[in-house]
Amino acid sequence: MEFYFDDNDFIWSVRTTDGKLVKSQFDSLLQKRWKSASEAGVCRYQLTNLQTKVLSGTFGFVAQLNANRATQRRVPQNLQKVNNSFDPIEFNFNKVAAQEVLLKPVHKEASGKMEDNAAVIINVSPLEFGNSLLVPSVTGNIPQRVTQEGLDLLVRLMLLSSDVNLKAGFNSPGGYASVNHQHYHLYYLRERLYLEKASVEHIAGPCFALTDFPSKGFAFQLHNDPALLAKNVFILVSYLCANEIAHNLFVTRGKRFDETPTDSYDTIRVFVWAREASFGVKEEIGFNPALCELAGHLLIKEPLAYEVVTEKDAAEMLDSITRPWYHQVRENIHNLFLAT
Repeated sequence: MEFYFDDNDFIWSVRTTDGKLVKSQFDSLLQKRWKSASEAGVCRYQLTNLQTKVLSGTFGFVAQLNANRATQRRVPQNLQKVNNSFDPIEFNFNKVAAQEVLLKPVHKEASGKMEDNAAVIINVSPLEFGNSLLVPSVTGNIPQRVTQEGLDLLVRLMLLSSDVNLKAGFNSPGGYASVNHQHYHLYYLRERLYLEKASVEHIAGPCFALTDFPSKGFAFQLHNDPALLAKNVFILVSYLCANEIAHNLFVTRGKRFDETPTDSYDTIRVFVWAREASFGVKEEIGFNPALCELAGHLLIKEPLAYEVVTEKDAAEMLDSITRPWYHQVRENIHNLFLAT
């Protein structure tokens, strides 16, 4: 069950076209065990080929109809603020069945540290192929809050993948998190997303801003140090948590901010959105604007909404829940990264 790795296993560049993809050991193991668990009935529903379309327009939004996730997933916990204490009575990942645990990532040089207690757990209400939850410390009972150590592990797992389709992200309480136990989503998406190449502008230090995307937010990129990327992103997320600002993160392979398009993606991009909070158990009619949706991957619940969704309508929603918070947070970015 343990999956041992070190920095020599990292894949720093991946192809943007399928070609003859040679799966990394990490991808092969994760996908094999995910398929086996799904076929064994661990999930609440079988994830057959989802109806998928790319919306016409500038941003290439990917819309998918997943009615099962809307009706059969576990009822989200009723979280009322960004910073909630861990409640052992509520559902948490100490309570999952053994067959839901797909692998336990362990850095070869991190014996005795948090990675020893990390687990990748299948999402029993999957949103896409391979949808799993990285829980950086299962028994540490950390509430649904980003930690620098958790981010560091997430970036390292992304670097173990040779598959351009692997995506990752995080929903805070108020940003449609459903379980108050620190976890990050992993999943594979065949379609390309605009954010993989979206233009950015420099603000301060390592922090950039999206310039031409409806979800107004901040961007970071990997150079050659996963720990430094995690540290930089954590500076911003810590500010959001300290000020009770709901947020979402999205992580993807992509082109470097300062390079022209090539056939390879040579960095990992991390996007952070401060957003309008949505507390309590709320369900939007078309889609819940969480980490996937803010990145342009729309998980739609109802056939009619799937049929009529347009880029204009989706873009207006994403802009409305991020723009005011983006401008509020941007005023503080220079101070946050003054020393970097």
